[in-house]
Amino acid sequence: MKITSVQPIVVHAQDTIKDMSDQQNVGGYAGFLVLVHIETDEGIDGWGECSTGGEFGEAAQAVKVLIEKGLAPRITGENPLAYRRIWERLYAAMEPYGRRGLGIFALSGIDTALLDITGKAYHLPISELFGGRHRTEIPLYASLLFDMDDPHKTAAKGLEYVKRGYTGVKFGWGLIPSKSFGKDAKKDEEIVSIIRDTIGPDVLLMVDVGRYVNWTAGYAIQMANRLAQYNVFWLEEPLPRDDLAGYARLTQSVDVTIAAGEGYQTVFDFKELIDRRAVDLLQPDVGKLGGLSEAKRVTELARMHNVPWVPHNWSTSINTAASLQLVASSLDAFLLEFKEEPNPLVHNLSRQKFEIANGKMKIPDKPGLGFEVDLGILDRYAVGK
Repeated sequence: MKITSVQPIVVHAQDTIKDMSDQQNVGGYAGFLVLVHIETDEGIDGWGECSTGGEFGEAAQAVKVLIEKGLAPRITGENPLAYRRIWERLYAAMEPYGRRGLGIFALSGIDTALLDITGKAYHLPISELFGGRHRTEIPLYASLLFDMDDPHKTAAKGLEYVKRGYTGVKFGWGLIPSKSFGKDAKKDEEIVSIIRDTIGPDVLLMVDVGRYVNWTAGYAIQMANRLAQYNVFWLEEPLPRDDLAGYARLTQSVDVTIAAGEGYQTVFDFKELIDRRAVDLLQPDVGKLGGLSEAKRVTELARMHNVPWVPHNWSTSINTAASLQLVASSLDAFLLEFKEEPNPLVHNLSRQKFEIANGKMKIPDKPGLGFEVDLGILDRYAVGK
């Protein structure tokens, strides 16, 4: 089998939630992304995702060019089943323009698409390629945004998913940058308090500080201690991603679990987080860190060091499908994020809807990623076609 085509497709779809003035939310995701479609001479194809983000689409467009001009020519004609050898070859080729950032975004989509092909070629779900399935379903937590203007409405939205049996709810960031969590300690505590009172004492409650604010380690310690009384399961990304010393200080100073990882790339970044004991819980994102095979290396490293992890999953159906195969193949997986803010790339891109019952998502057992892209939805949200 040989690779005949590597096609990067830029897509964009804004969340359809609204702010308090009934204007369409300008701060929501998924934003711009790149989907990678790889075809072979035996008619087997695969899909992957590059979770670039970027407000203006510049990162996605740059990744598209990088794949077309730099990476696709290197792998066309290669055996797609040699996905790890291809990963190492492309990683080595990225040295002139950096082995983080755009290059790893591009590699993420290619790697996952190659694994999708490999699973289909062997008539196995990717989790079986990784050594076997430990579960057929995974508990979910609903991933939502704070509406800082209406704490009770925010809490009520979380309660909807508690009633559906979700293990937990996470609130983060805010509807727009000017009205975000993290800017007023009193308001921050108030909204967390109201959410806890509304959803009850036994549901996992996570708080994602987000990048609309810039906390210091000292302030994060104060806020973690302040929010601890509401039994916050984890406090996510309270510091800038480059402040590893601050993360280590924070993690070692508070009882609240500190979580991070969505912005880190390759097993080497995660090794540094683990070595420095910078966080309590890792959040690898398949579409950002280097693809599904690299995510598997990250989770195996985490298991070796007894560090819990939960996949970050806030982009498209492809990332959800890849994350499902990852958790299925991992003994220590226990939870999966699912973005519940309405977005067609999250909820409509797959021809078969993800099955959710009693707060758990069923893990597909079909070959590869186990789902098919809805080409009509893809065409509707493709940029520049």
